[in-house]
Amino acid sequence: MKHLTLGIVLAIAGVLFSIGFWEFSKAYLVTGAIGLLFIAVSILMSGSLAGPHRMRAGFEATDSPDERRKRKRTSIGSVLIGLPNIMTALLLYLFLK
Repeated sequence: MKHLTLGIVLAIAGVLFSIGFWEFSKAYLVTGAIGLLFIAVSILMSGSLAGPHRMRAGFEATDSPDERRKRKRTSIGSVLIGLPNIMTALLLYLFLK
């Protein structure tokens, strides 16, 4: 719940930041960038993007259950922070364009 609240606060801050420095019509860019940043962090933390060098060299992740659980928790938290920003960006884009 705290991740979702943080995402909503970041979405509001992104809109206010956009109003303060640019115009309101660019608010979807700021919130969308914040959302994409946290979604990208989630993808990287989940380990779903293993590079070709790691696959070829046989360095597949052999994590302990605690490390795997921590990565999963961080990945889900990042998605929950990014989702309100993506939703805000989509709504602003639809209503402003």
